[in-house]
Amino acid sequence: MAKKEISRNTDTEPASQEYSEEVTTPSGGAPEPTNIGPMGELFAMSRGQATDEEIKSIIQRHVAWQLSESEVSKTYTVLFLYDSGPMIRSDADRIYKALATANSALPIMLIVSSRGGDIAAAYFIAKLCRESTKASFEVAVPRQAKSAATLICCGADRIHMGSLSELGPIDPQFGSVPALALKHSIEHIAQLAAQYPAAQEIFSTYLSRNLDIQALGYYERVAASAAQYAERLLMSRSHVATAADSASEIANRLVYTYKDHGFAIDWREAAEIFGSSVIQFNSLPYQAANEVYDSLNLFEWLIGQYFNRDFSFAGSIEDGCWVRERSKVKKV
Repeated sequence: MAKKEISRNTDTEPASQEYSEEVTTPSGGAPEPTNIGPMGELFAMSRGQATDEEIKSIIQRHVAWQLSESEVSKTYTVLFLYDSGPMIRSDADRIYKALATANSALPIMLIVSSRGGDIAAAYFIAKLCRESTKASFEVAVPRQAKSAATLICCGADRIHMGSLSELGPIDPQFGSVPALALKHSIEHIAQLAAQYPAAQEIFSTYLSRNLDIQALGYYERVAASAAQYAERLLMSRSHVATAADSASEIANRLVYTYKDHGFAIDWREAAEIFGSSVIQFNSLPYQAANEVYDSLNLFEWLIGQYFNRDFSFAGSIEDGCWVRERSKVKKV
């Protein structure tokens, strides 16, 4: 089969990708991109009217072709969780649908790009992937798998990362406020009161007027439940032996140790947390996932810029692509 050459533009704005004229159908029957490339197709469509289905077809065809060039597509059931918005319950539904027809004899690789979201949705995504294979469940993180997405990683036998990959604290939030922020604020006020005894009455008055004791207890229970989810997923891994004490230690570290919700846990620190046998640095699955991420990132920019569409990819190549007009549809 003749090799297809892809040229990439490294400028801020994406340019179309060009494919050589000498192309043949890849083995396995993956659909072949046109000679002008998927970006060229979308740019051409942007001058007229393109339906959501037409846009989705271009993206699916390109991702299928891209994966067909890698050994990953032959050795894994590849799924996606790519979304610049928060992870929600419908993402778990889409993963569930994709796994319904998965070959349980193959390991599962979930390509994750997410800033986090619903903790329960993340738990079910990891649980579904774990239960749907007799082999290993693996996660590839091209860039970000933060907060709830890190919780998904707790259920993985292997986590494939690169130099720009990052996990993050499993820190449930209410709006933009971390669940543990209220507790830390009270601790800080207590320290100030001890440091400035003359101001204790002022601090006491402020707390009596502003502190909701029920909220304090609720936020702490939410954080504790996140640690419990992480511990359960760590114990469920089939190819990595994790003692109960170790699982509890890892879970508590991810939930309670870090002070900043956006703290970046790189591959080296992740290896300290999960173990060097779990974290696979710059592996072939990571490289394949990184190639797909680059394409999806460009697609997302182009679709938003020229078509006023929201875009996400959760599930399989066939059913995971989600494209909707921003002004008409909201994700629920």
